[in-house]
Amino acid sequence: MRRLAFLGVAFLAAALFGSGAGAADMSKLDMYTATVHRSTVDELGREGFDIAATRQVPGGVQVDFVLSARDRDRLAAQGVKLALKRNKAGLTVRQQAAAQAAAGFDVWRSFDEPGGIRDELYEIAQKNPSIVKLEVIGHSLQGREIIALKVTKNARQLADGARPSVFYMATIHAREWIAAEVGRRLLRHFVDNYNKDAAVTNLVDTRELWFVPIVNPDGYQHTFDVERLWRKNLRDNNGDGQITVGDGVDSNRNYDEKWNYDNEGSSDNFSADDYRGPSAASEPETVAIQNLLKRLRFPFMVTYHSYGELLLYMWGFQVQ
Repeated sequence: MRRLAFLGVAFLAAALFGSGAGAADMSKLDMYTATVHRSTVDELGREGFDIAATRQVPGGVQVDFVLSARDRDRLAAQGVKLALKRNKAGLTVRQQAAAQAAAGFDVWRSFDEPGGIRDELYEIAQKNPSIVKLEVIGHSLQGREIIALKVTKNARQLADGARPSVFYMATIHAREWIAAEVGRRLLRHFVDNYNKDAAVTNLVDTRELWFVPIVNPDGYQHTFDVERLWRKNLRDNNGDGQITVGDGVDSNRNYDEKWNYDNEGSSDNFSADDYRGPSAASEPETVAIQNLLKRLRFPFMVTYHSYGELLLYMWGFQVQ
């Protein structure tokens, strides 16, 4: 199992969604699966291929990849037999998207759209001033707000950190829409059930609950506007003025704690899915979270991811 940099709770996404792509577009991403030898998994990870999940199966390890057509062809040339990832109904990632869109499935909302995630977070704070304080803890590379909500009794009058606190954050990786929903719905669970549910009311009265449902707003918006399977932030790594496959930093590997420790838990290859960035805490999204952690020293935190069914504990830079 590849090592991650922070405590993570990984939820299996029911489906991945995206827009259609022409066969000639070599940069569009899709999901593939292959069975390879265990040593091959590590080698492909070091080469920067985007490995989404691995499973032990008879004959080796079954690997789920997120690949551009160009990387698909590169792997095929190395002898890796790839097949498009399909659900139980036989649909590929993009076919699932088309089918659900045609059926009117509209759960997912972008960050920027009217009534989207940003608007909802502001609305929650405005409608619940006695228990919710909204704070913009930083801005993304493209200037979007990184929004934190503190939920506690007298949230706006009480000094931050005055009560025992817990921190829930999600959507460091842009394509993990289900993580955003978990963070958003957990927030709403506490706010909507205050003074209705005794256990919820007691927790809000005696604890500080902090939420950042979208850590990576640029990347998250990019998954709606451009590329559904985009993972990282929108750092233009090669400086060509456009965001294409190979750009972006994985801010989950960009924290300054043990940054650049090795090339197993993160990569120095900027096209890799776990590229750690040019320097420790180089990304504004990382800095925003680090500053919040340093200021409040949360005794407990959870960061939500998808789609492997994993519980991951610190410290991520260590083997096992």
